[in-house]
Parts: sequence; C-alpha cells; structure tokens
Amino acid sequence: MGNRYVATVRFHTEGVEAEMYQRLLDGKRDSGLSVPDYIKLILAEHFANKDRQDNQKELLEQFRAEILTDMESLIRNYIKNCGVSSGDMQVTDVILVDRQDSTELPAPSEEIPEGALDFLNE
Repeated sequence: MGNRYVATVRFHTEGVEAEMYQRLLDGKRDSGLSVPDYIKLILAEHFANKDRQDNQKELLEQFRAEILTDMESLIRNYIKNCGVSSGDMQVTDVILVDRQDSTELPAPSEEIPEGALDFLNE
C-alpha cells in the first residue's frame, strides 16, 4: 500500500449515516463493485458534475456579456442613426450603465433625483 492513499469513513449505526451506509451497500450490490470502488465511482461522478456546472456557469456569464455588448451596440446605433424625438425634444446622447454595476438596483429613496424633471420646464 506504499503507493496508495488511504481514506477511512465511519458511519453511525443509527440515523442518517446508517441510511447512507445502507444506500452504499445497495449501490455496491447493484453495480457489482466493492464498497471502496463504488465510493470512488460516486466521487468521480460528483466531481465531473461539479466541473460541468462550473463550465456551464462560465459559459452563461460569457453569453450574458456578449448579449449585453450587442444590445448596447444596437441601442447606440439606433439612437445615432434615427434619433429619438418627442415634439421639439431631440435625444441623441445616451448614457448606458456600466455592466459591472448593472446587476445592482439603486437604493430605495423617497426623493426624485436632482435634474430628473428638468425637461418639464423646457
């Protein structure tokens, strides 16, 4: 055993641990493996699933970033080429929120931000 690692797992004879041990024995019997080999199989599947979940999460984040970039570009091009008008008011400047901060909502407030209603006086 000089070239192997050894891990010892002990289970209580009652409660949840006893149920886990019984499930190990059932799985071992169904798979035809020894208990240590069955535990190794379970661990290998667990880590493979975790790696898949991590990869999937990373891909979703990349996809989200690409969609946000594309949407910003589309909005900027639309406003640049078409403009948005409301009567005499012409809106040509757009300020988009930085993607880093876009996941957080502003803090609740009873006050209207300064300058938010300035367009009413024009």
